[in-house]
Amino acid sequence: MRHSQTSRRDFLKTSALGTALWVSGTQGLQAAKSPNEKLNLGVIGVGGRGRANLNNVATENIVALCDVDDTRLGQAAENHKSAKKYADYRELLQQDDLDGVVIATPDHHHAPAAIR
Repeated sequence: MRHSQTSRRDFLKTSALGTALWVSGTQGLQAAKSPNEKLNLGVIGVGGRGRANLNNVATENIVALCDVDDTRLGQAAENHKSAKKYADYRELLQQDDLDGVVIATPDHHHAPAAIR
């Protein structure tokens, strides 16, 4: 049995071509999506790093906010008046209009929220 050897150069050419096709294919899919279509997002943890994460997705539809700190939750809700407010992330996750959730909580709370 004979095995063909692939040179590093051939491997890189093939990999680059595959990546280019993949990227161009995903750009085509993105171009097909209307710019008016926004994600309905929930954000769990809106203080500290969560505030920065919320600001990073603020151009999407923020439909739900959750934090155990009423002050932080109130501050975040000022910028997202139509968002529902929750103190318990489990209640937020029951909301049926969510396309995605940003979780910005300490490690010991992050995993249980992500699993749900």
